[in-house]
Amino acid sequence: MLMKNLKIALAFFLVFSFKDFLSGDEIQWINSLVFAGIVFVVYLFWDWAKEPYDWDKHKR
Repeated sequence: MLMKNLKIALAFFLVFSFKDFLSGDEIQWINSLVFAGIVFVVYLFWDWAKEPYDWDKHKR
């Protein structure tokens, strides 16, 4: 789960950095890193929320 989220965040970082590179302007490293970090946290929370909680865990 963690590696999948890291790969997605890395892909976003590379795409936005490459987009800045192709546009001819400066590469906005901080913006790309912050956006990749936000994507990582959102996808991590999304994967965590998809897994159902075992309510019978404490009854045993």
